[in-house]
Amino acid sequence: MKKLFYKSILHPVCICFWLVFLISPNNPKAEITGQWNFTDGLTAKIGQDLEWNFDQGEAKFGKASEFKVKAIDGKDPMVMSFPNSNPESDFNGLDVYHSGEPNGGSDWLVNKYTIIADLYYTVRSYNKIRALVALNDFEGAQFLIGTSNGVGSGSFSGKLRPNGWYRVAFTVDHVIGEINYYINGEFVGTEVIDKAQDDDGKYAMEDVFYLFKHTSDSFGGFISSLQYRDEVLPGSIIEELGNPSAEGIPSKPPVKPYIVSVFPKPTPFRRPIPTDILPSTIIKCSLKDGQDKINDNSIKMWLNDKPLNVAVERTDDLVTISAQPELLLEPLGKYEALVKFDDNIGMNHTKKWRFTVTDFQKLPPSTALPIDSGSSPGFLVRTIQSPMETTIQHDFKRAIYQLEGLLKDNEGNMVKNVAIPSETDKEFDLYEVIDFQKDGSIFGHFDFDDFFPGIPGEEEQDTNFSTEILTYLALKTGTHRLGITTHVAKPDQNDEDKFKVFTAANSRDRFAQEVGEFQLNLIGYREGANDCSFDFTVEKEGLYPFRIVYWNKSGNAALEFYSIDINTEEKILINDIENEKSIKSFTRTDKNRLPYVAVAGPAPNSSGNSKETPISIILADDETTIDTDSVKLYVNNRRSKPTISKTGKHTFVNFQPEHKSLSELEYDVKIKFEDSQGNLIQREWSFSVDARDEIKITGYWNFSNELKATIGNNLKYLDGEKGATASATEFGITSDFEIPDINGKKTSVMKVNHIGSNANLGYLMDHGITPNGGGKKVNQYSIVFDALFTGGGNGWASLLNMDALGDGDVFWRRNDGGLGQGSNGYEPDDPEIKINTGQWHRIVLAIDLAQGLYEKYVDGIYHSSQTNSGLDGRQSMDTTSWLFNDNDGENGEIYVAAIQIRNGKVSQDEARALGAPSALGIPMPTPVRGLWTFEEKDFSAIIGQSISYIDGPKGATSGATDLGTTESFEIEGVGGKTLNVMKVGHVGSNPNFGYIINHNIEANGGGKRVNQYSLAYDIYFSGKGNGWASIANLDNNGDGDVFWRKSDGGLGQGGGGYEPEEPENQVTAEQWHRIILSFDLSSGFYTKYLNGKYHSKQANGGLDGRQSMGESVWLFNDNDGENGELFINSIAIYNREISPAEAAILGGVEPKGLPLFIPKSKDTTEPTISVEKNANGVTIKFTGLLQSSSNVNGPWKELNAKSPITIPTDGISQFFRSSN
Repeated sequence: MKKLFYKSILHPVCICFWLVFLISPNNPKAEITGQWNFTDGLTAKIGQDLEWNFDQGEAKFGKASEFKVKAIDGKDPMVMSFPNSNPESDFNGLDVYHSGEPNGGSDWLVNKYTIIADLYYTVRSYNKIRALVALNDFEGAQFLIGTSNGVGSGSFSGKLRPNGWYRVAFTVDHVIGEINYYINGEFVGTEVIDKAQDDDGKYAMEDVFYLFKHTSDSFGGFISSLQYRDEVLPGSIIEELGNPSAEGIPSKPPVKPYIVSVFPKPTPFRRPIPTDILPSTIIKCSLKDGQDKINDNSIKMWLNDKPLNVAVERTDDLVTISAQPELLLEPLGKYEALVKFDDNIGMNHTKKWRFTVTDFQKLPPSTALPIDSGSSPGFLVRTIQSPMETTIQHDFKRAIYQLEGLLKDNEGNMVKNVAIPSETDKEFDLYEVIDFQKDGSIFGHFDFDDFFPGIPGEEEQDTNFSTEILTYLALKTGTHRLGITTHVAKPDQNDEDKFKVFTAANSRDRFAQEVGEFQLNLIGYREGANDCSFDFTVEKEGLYPFRIVYWNKSGNAALEFYSIDINTEEKILINDIENEKSIKSFTRTDKNRLPYVAVAGPAPNSSGNSKETPISIILADDETTIDTDSVKLYVNNRRSKPTISKTGKHTFVNFQPEHKSLSELEYDVKIKFEDSQGNLIQREWSFSVDARDEIKITGYWNFSNELKATIGNNLKYLDGEKGATASATEFGITSDFEIPDINGKKTSVMKVNHIGSNANLGYLMDHGITPNGGGKKVNQYSIVFDALFTGGGNGWASLLNMDALGDGDVFWRRNDGGLGQGSNGYEPDDPEIKINTGQWHRIVLAIDLAQGLYEKYVDGIYHSSQTNSGLDGRQSMDTTSWLFNDNDGENGEIYVAAIQIRNGKVSQDEARALGAPSALGIPMPTPVRGLWTFEEKDFSAIIGQSISYIDGPKGATSGATDLGTTESFEIEGVGGKTLNVMKVGHVGSNPNFGYIINHNIEANGGGKRVNQYSLAYDIYFSGKGNGWASIANLDNNGDGDVFWRKSDGGLGQGGGGYEPEEPENQVTAEQWHRIILSFDLSSGFYTKYLNGKYHSKQANGGLDGRQSMGESVWLFNDNDGENGELFINSIAIYNREISPAEAAILGGVEPKGLPLFIPKSKDTTEPTISVEKNANGVTIKFTGLLQSSSNVNGPWKELNAKSPITIPTDGISQFFRSSN
């Protein structure tokens, strides 16, 4: 019947049915938006031309017969031959701008689409991975031909045999949640996918997809035709399309007008990438008439909802629309271009695309001087050099102190300048262009090379110098791109010539605008010329002051300064008088250079500063001098009294804040002064000091739930879910891999296998730390690894690529167990401190680049300090860093049990306290030792070990357990929110019913078992079951130990053990409650709290008694059937008592469940305490919380007491205090 129905499609009635389906209301405008038949290279038959993702490489075009490929039905089709590829190949796939219109409820994503391709693969690709479609430029292909030779994504269907043509089609529908696959018109399989959430599905497309692109090896083949539709084609239509044909996939001329090109090209929004779209870009869209024609007079264009003045040009059936925005676009601005028009039959059409502008800066018009006010063309240049034997940092801070003549060595002695003085006995030499090489040899792009001024110095050596360049650039309005080329050594030598470029009214000032800086762009293990470029816009024509600060370490030294033509990429030396296109520069204007702030500390916008660090400012004279009597300093809007002194050209201003209260941890600083001509100069900035408790854990991963984070953001595979990293990653527990446990205890681990050279291997860590240390990047942080190196792989194993660029930054060295990077960077201070193969180690990297500090610790013992590149240098981080990544294969087989990152540098004491690895993970400032929230609808832990069944995976407990949501179980949520929950059903009498929690708490309280701990539940009792519902069998023996009593909502155990002190404080059925049980068995009682309020105290069995725990606790277990139906949203176990104040803070049930960290009290009331002796003892009056201890040094215990309280004096001596 099915076959006969399809044949009957020739009947007019059936044709009518087909047309009605295609224009049904679900997607009335959908049709072919892209067709490519490769008859003219990458030119489109319909839609936008294809583009090489990187380069053409070995891809070729021609007749199939030219490649000895079979004909199609006796005809010789035009084909594209595409080679085997990987991320290192020249050919790395095609960019396909599909022109599909958003659908599936989204206004910018295509959630429903069809892709069809005519493909041919030889026998060499059989049983090999063949990438088809990737949805972004970072991850591997989402759609492939797998090793089973089937087509699919998560699973594979059908089979493509070698040396034959196949028409492969797949449809994605995120509305109903499925992908369907077809081969030669025959349906071969379905994959169920999640429905779109917030109009965004996993397989939803932006404006572009990537054909044949993958993050690992992909085998090549041949393609003769490709088609894209922004609709889900029915299976009946795909069956009619049938087998491949030499003429390509059947298509008719589009009815609607369609896009053939847009400019700027769309860029991804989901996972943005750097772009080269300029702020002065023109907006362009070229459309072709379909069967319906464009009404040229109706065309309108908008950019981010702002109308543009458009120019419309028609050539035959091609209409080009262009518009120039009136204002320059914003740096990193996200824009949506929208085109609307009518056609000749009155139908309205909308086309839109999105793009992101490149990062650039704007030069303030206020700094511009008249463009004709310059004199003495060229540059002022000077060099300061340190003696060769002097050990100095290689960072910007060193360069500034060196140029100011204030650099000191490690012993505090001033460092001598050994550069040859200026020939004119002036501070600066005059140069026509900036094209330096230390020997005067040809280097880089230009052949004007001259010696650096003053180099080689008095010692006839050319290392350890810094160079300052001052000039005024004559800049016209518009976008400018300037470039600087320096020399870089091989990555492991840590020897790059670096620079920063500034502009401001006084470009020498510490607060001048930084417009350019060194970036390592020479990738790979090589040395040579490193090109850097930076863009900015000029809104007002004029002369702009510029300053370049350059610093060198050793080896070669070179520096070129030039402009880059944005359209042609031609490089032109600044002030090249023989090139009329060269930007002119001048050394003088009609204004003197004013005094400036040379140094300001703590650094602007820095955090983590020590409380002992003073505010220290160094002012410097220039062509006018500072009036020291005019210097005024304001701290937090209060006039301060700094010490002020002057030596030579420098005025030193110092002030030590007192840090009186928490409100004083943030500081706003303002300094004012006048120069010798009465000019007022004012600078302002902010910083914060280290409050210690403000250094937070921003990321923690313990691999109990694969890449999911315990704190912070989930890790991601650097090359996507289907890339080489995912294939090289395994998860399990230590025993699964037959590797050592940690201190005799099993723990969850991630195995990272060695796969050889692959620059995309690794894990993307979104660490959640904002820029700090006074820089633009993350300069102050600590990262901790619990890791085991097997020795597999090559001689080095990368731990971290901090700047997510090029070479890894921290390695383990196999031959000696060293840790570090670069020459002499692996050796410990103590030769005995090694990272041994096959052993667990805790590695701590503690970094504060603002202070030039980078310390390494192994198992709590100081290892060494690492040479670093200073503020915003190589060891700083952008918004993400890459774990276990290296650009040239220096990765090794590693097991990782935990990774933790903090937003500040830990002290030596803190690093020592972190100690050696533990099966409990890396210490955190929380008493929580286990937390379960059922977010993944399984028993995995946020922290701790997964829950398990007492009676095994096939027992009664499993049968009575269900995981879902409050909505699916038709019970109420919390605060209008749906919760993820575990349902525990009632099964009657079964002593083996229940769940095991391994709590990871050591014996405590002076006993052999766990005597001090707390349990917390977010729980809902339905009332079904018998009259009691056990919530815990604490000693895993016999009768349960804590029950809910249905008759009165009581909570406890035993006669008189259920009643609350306040009768209304009941655990009512069919409501959510937060129950906290807090134990200190040495006291003879344990405390119960309900929804943050004190419930009652319960008598207990004392130290190591009935309520004490062994290595685990059984939940909801009882020996004689006293269990009931209940629902759990979250459970937590703590390694100590929860205090009344903490219980109050934890309060009632919240949609997000029990927190990993107990929030701090917001009560800032100052605690008070007084004692008055009376006949009954002493009466204590207090505000806050009363605490007692038998020792003045603690530990302190909070008392559930109200003021006043009378204490008898005939007992043992006690100390009391009040706390907030």
